[in-house]
Amino acid sequence: MADFGSERIADLYRRPGSVSSAYVDVTQDARNPRRTSTLRQRTMREALTEAGAPEIDANTIVELVEEPPGVGGPMGRLMIVRQGVVEVNEVLTGEPLGELLVAYGPVPSLLPLLIHRPRDFSYVVAEAGRDGGEITLFRLSRSQPVSRVRVEGDTEFLTKVGSEDDFLANGRYQHHTEEVWKRNEGQIAAAIDEVVRDSRAELLMLTGDVRARQLLVDQLSPTSRDVLHVVPTNTRPGGATQEELEADVHRHVAAIHAQDAYDALERLGTGQGNGLSEIDFAAVVRALQQGQVDVLLLAASRPPGETLIALDREPWLAATPADALGAGELGSVPAVDALIRAAILTDARVIVVSPGALPAEVSAAALLRWSTLPASVETPTAAEAELADLPSRGDAVTFPRRRSSSGISDTGTDSGQDRPER
Repeated sequence: MADFGSERIADLYRRPGSVSSAYVDVTQDARNPRRTSTLRQRTMREALTEAGAPEIDANTIVELVEEPPGVGGPMGRLMIVRQGVVEVNEVLTGEPLGELLVAYGPVPSLLPLLIHRPRDFSYVVAEAGRDGGEITLFRLSRSQPVSRVRVEGDTEFLTKVGSEDDFLANGRYQHHTEEVWKRNEGQIAAAIDEVVRDSRAELLMLTGDVRARQLLVDQLSPTSRDVLHVVPTNTRPGGATQEELEADVHRHVAAIHAQDAYDALERLGTGQGNGLSEIDFAAVVRALQQGQVDVLLLAASRPPGETLIALDREPWLAATPADALGAGELGSVPAVDALIRAAILTDARVIVVSPGALPAEVSAAALLRWSTLPASVETPTAAEAELADLPSRGDAVTFPRRRSSSGISDTGTDSGQDRPER
């Protein structure tokens, strides 16, 4: 698919009609690719038929699975088909989640997508040279670059040359060349800043000529430097490999996702004391029904085994028909699919955490937008507390003696000991 971010996921969930979902390991077997392909097609068709998928969906998925992925390495392919119409066809790089996962029902199964690509965001790859550079904007949900900007710098006096005949002239030439480089990198830096700012990129990867990188970094804005990572290789010369750059991009993207999960788990822990998080399954369902969930956390190793009722409008899911609040029932679906759908349709984020990150008995947790606890009474100030201690009109009371500034009573004894009882 050209673009498959959160908006398209929500649109997919709103469409009526049952849908066939299939996730399959499409890593190429170099030893016997033809045999692998034949077995995969047969196994997939049998699994879809057993799940109840119509023949038109099964035929379409079997054809899709043999499309060249366009990338190498381990990968899975996620396909969502409704009455023969392809709605999702995503190649997901990384270690596959299993050989084959299929489903048929009113809600597509998108858990594999959220495990491989937890969140969609933009990142920038900039390749710098002394004569100019290239800035490419990417988005995780798109297979092709979003945009590409080419910066052409000044090429006159671009190369330093030695001259033994005129030392002073050579010094002026070298200085002028450095100024040309600096101006060129200033132009690239300005272009990078504009792309990062407009796209709100969360990662900037910089590669290219060593001296060009040094001059460029010094001229980047603070916003760009905050997301900057320098790749110690030059990919600009003809025939230079991109493998190191791609590996670094994947590593830093994974680090951003890992930080998201870490931050969410920190919020989960601190939120237990102030009503801003839930780990009870029933409470998580109720919070989703109320649009209260900011982040839904799911355990990768143990997705909820229960089923829930998917609804055609808010509150989007229910545990029993009585909880539907007048919404139409689409059918009973795996709880994990119902939870994800309700989260996406209420603008909540979904994070699938690594095994062991949640307590052993917890399959789903939620970070909340507002507290479930009643509003606490504010602690009174010292002056308010003193006023509260004063007697009301008509009360009989013996007032304590006035204290001096030293905290000792007029009689010279400790004021606390000299205070008569009320």
